[in-house]
Amino acid sequence: MKLRTIKVALVVAALGLCSLAPMQDPAPSREESFAAALADYRAGRFEKALAAFREQLAKPADEAATNIEAELRLNASLCALRLLHSRDAEELVAPLVDEEAWEADACFVLGLASSQHGERAVVAAKLADAEPMAWAMASRAMQSAEMQFRRVVTLRPDDARAVRNLERTMRRRAEVEAERAAAQPPDAKKEDAPKPEPPKPKPDEQPTEEVVIPEVATLQLTPKELAALQQRVREQQNKKVRGRQQRSQQRAGAGERDW
Repeated sequence: MKLRTIKVALVVAALGLCSLAPMQDPAPSREESFAAALADYRAGRFEKALAAFREQLAKPADEAATNIEAELRLNASLCALRLLHSRDAEELVAPLVDEEAWEADACFVLGLASSQHGERAVVAAKLADAEPMAWAMASRAMQSAEMQFRRVVTLRPDDARAVRNLERTMRRRAEVEAERAAAQPPDAKKEDAPKPEPPKPKPDEQPTEEVVIPEVATLQLTPKELAALQQRVREQQNKKVRGRQQRSQQRAGAGERDW
């Protein structure tokens, strides 16, 4: 009888502990988190959206959703491009380039990233203290962008978005080459720009149905965003110049000859 009473007391105590435990809201599902990140992207909250997509990428994908990682990578890369993090965007889509279902979309992102690299190099080349290879870097980046968009058009001839970006990139590349030529001294030997690599040949096979990415936002830099990109390059270059001047002053103050 005494043992039975002890058991009852233990059960009552356990029930009391359960009643004190706080009620917690269930964690959002992967679909809910994905939708929330897209909403942040469309509202211009790119940093928040990028963090959410990266968080989802860090989680193991469900076996039933084999395409979720590719969708997350593509959307995260677009957020990175909006934040002018071109290298991050390239790293995010790099694993998708060799996957047939996602190759065109990955190349599209790579083309946009190369365009950003090119615009940075153009701004840097026009500064008073420009790097010697700035114009060459701008040319290579624009050629890379053109190559990537050509690859997309080859894979998806009916993709009007890719065709428009290819045409725009070709015009921009011609402008950059003209600016580069005008910036060369009359007696300087013009460096031949490297030729873009031809697209990879695709094996003959039966045409497959195009895979459409659900809810993947498209990207086109606005004039305001392009101006922000140019301003960021100018600030970086000005910071570099100030650093050089400070080091020069320090050497002169220590008795070194400043030449």
